[in-house]
Amino acid sequence: MGTLYKEFMNEYELLGHLEEIKNETLDKINYYIPHHSVYKPEKTSIPLRVVFDASAKTSGFSLNSILLNGGIIQQDLFSIVSRFRKHEYAFSADIKKMYRQILVDPNQRDLQRIMWKTSADAPVKTYKLATVTYGTVSAPFLATRTLRALADEEKAEFLTQQM
Repeated sequence: MGTLYKEFMNEYELLGHLEEIKNETLDKINYYIPHHSVYKPEKTSIPLRVVFDASAKTSGFSLNSILLNGGIIQQDLFSIVSRFRKHEYAFSADIKKMYRQILVDPNQRDLQRIMWKTSADAPVKTYKLATVTYGTVSAPFLATRTLRALADEEKAEFLTQQM
């Protein structure tokens, strides 16, 4: 299980989804997100998930308690399914690592700090998560809002191709 956790964290770093803090400045507002693994060996695709717990209280507050959730911007599920069924052709897709495809403003990354060490005798390192983090209350809104913004930005290109 420890090997899977290390592989997850290594991939996170290799993809640029987190960055090590090398020169600490003590005057910045920050929040450290606790993380742990959930291991389900019966799952063949992803037996280990790393969970970031932004609901954990540190200093009396959790990150989720001070974040705005952004609200719900998609229609209700009944409307979506009803509209989906009226077309002759439809498709669905899964965006791999969707939240991790969305960068967080560098000025906000100190609110997504984690601590990690690769082994029992390795030094503890501090990192900032650079992408939207599952476990934060605003993540679903940010993902949906990003998809909507991309659709709006690219709509003109695809409409001109049809003509």
